Parts: sequence; C-alpha cells; structure tokens
Amino acid sequence: MVASAAFALMGVPATASPGTAATRDVGTEKLYLTVTGTTQYGYPFTSKKAGDEFGGSGKVSERNTRVGDGKFSYYCKITAVSTAPNTLTSICHAALDLPKKGQIMLEALVTQKAGTSGFRMAVTGGTNDYEFVRGHADFTEKPAPARIVVSLVHPMKTPVVAPGVAAPR
Repeated sequence: MVASAAFALMGVPATASPGTAATRDVGTEKLYLTVTGTTQYGYPFTSKKAGDEFGGSGKVSERNTRVGDGKFSYYCKITAVSTAPNTLTSICHAALDLPKKGQIMLEALVTQKAGTSGFRMAVTGGTNDYEFVRGHADFTEKPAPARIVVSLVHPMKTPVVAPGVAAPR
C-alpha cells in the first residue's frame, strides 16, 4: 500500500507524516533592513582560493522599528574560483537577530562576478516569531548603505486528529 493512501485511511492529511502536524500558510511578512557599522574579515578578495573564508557583522535596523534594532552576522567559505570571468563561488551562512521578534537563519550557495552587488539567501530556520517561517532574503550592497529585504511566509500548524476523534474548534 502506498504511504499516502495508508495515511488517508487513517485520517492523516497527505501533507503530514504520522505523528506530525500539517501546516498551512497564514500570512506573509516583508522586512526592509538597513545594515550599518559593519566589521569584516577576509577582504579584499586579492588572490583568493578555495577554502578561504570571509565574513562580518553589523547592526540592522528597520524603517518602522516593529522588529527593533538588531544584529547581522555572516561567514562564507570559498568553494570555487574562476578567472574567466572572475567569479567566486561560496557557501554562506548568516543570522539576523531581531530583539523584538527572534532570529532568522539564512544559507546560500553564492556565485558572484567581481564588481557585482547583490545575492539571495534562503531562510532555513528561526526562533520565537520566526520559528516555522520560510522564505528568502535579498542582499544589496551598492549603493551604500547595504540593505536586506527579507520575504517571509508564516505557516500555522494544524493539529493531527486521531481517526474517529473530532477536530478541536
């Protein structure tokens, strides 16, 4: 018997695993953050090679302050270098700490040509208000100051109901 058919016979939604809750999207949120006071390491990118690291941290603020002024940290490890065109490929990890709402974790495999600005990272986790979110963050460095636009989807857990038991209302 196919697993989804077995779950359907048991009354479990097809989007859930046995013993877990299904989720449905209940809202979206966009954060428009500005990065200031950045400290960095591993720059400039002269004679970089695979295995080298770079990163930094700074303060983030949002124009309407609903998330509070917070912190931003990131680090990247170079995985490939190409000279034609001059590009770096790096695996990058980042975190946003927004004191009024929680933390957002980000990851990406970023390939950038020399002299370009901007890339996208996936939201891979979070805490507090951001515990189950998914989405992405778009980074723009030029023109200064650096900016991060975070696009989030907030899911809501739907409790699993045992067969023959009425769903909570």
